[in-house]
Order: sequence, then structure tokens, then C-alpha cells
Amino acid sequence: MRQVKLYGTTDGTDGTAGALTITYGHKVVGLLQAVEWIDGDFTDGVGAVISVDRDDDAADVILLTLTAANDDAWYYPRVTADSNTGTEITTKFVSPVVSGKLKLAVTSGGSVKTGGCIVYVEE
Repeated sequence: MRQVKLYGTTDGTDGTAGALTITYGHKVVGLLQAVEWIDGDFTDGVGAVISVDRDDDAADVILLTLTAANDDAWYYPRVTADSNTGTEITTKFVSPVVSGKLKLAVTSGGSVKTGGCIVYVEE
């Protein structure tokens, strides 16, 4: 299992409300197992989006959206499975596929505050 740490410090520029974007430099391929959110010293009300930055002009994939992520926490994102006809099976959930560069975008984290996440991917 691969652990990808996306951790950093928000911008200190006035008017940014503490923005931060980190993109992991290498392509990761596998199934998402968990996201460990590390609040650090972010300001209460911090928001975050963990996504996959795809290559070859493929659409980016949002893995997890957090609002008011004020405490350390573990998340196990899942998506609904599809049948062989393409319809959702609303009672069956599977791990999302990760194929690209993992990215963390933080909003409202506060000026010069530090935190982030660790993404666990089964290769």
C-alpha cells in the first residue's frame, strides 16, 4: 500500500483566506482505501478537496470533499458500483480508482497555517 502525504502551509497573502494547493509529483495508480485528515493548526471552518489530477485531458476526479474539517479524522470514500448495463447498484459500494497525480486544495485554512492529509492507495 502506498501512503501519499499532502501536507503544507497556507498562503500568507492578504485576501486569500488561507489557500493551499499541493499536487503530488508522481502518478499514482490503484484503489483508494482511506484518507487521514490532519487538521494541524488550520483555522476552524477549513475546507478541503482531495482529487486526482488526470493526464491525457481526462476529467479530474474528486475523491473527497471536506467542509469545516476542524479535527483530525479518518475517511473511507466509496462510490456506488454499476451493473453490466451501466445502472447504479445503490446497495453496493466500491473503492474509487486512482490514476493520476493526487491533489489537495485547501480553502479558508487561515493565514500561514499548516495541515493536510495522507492518502492511502492499494496498488
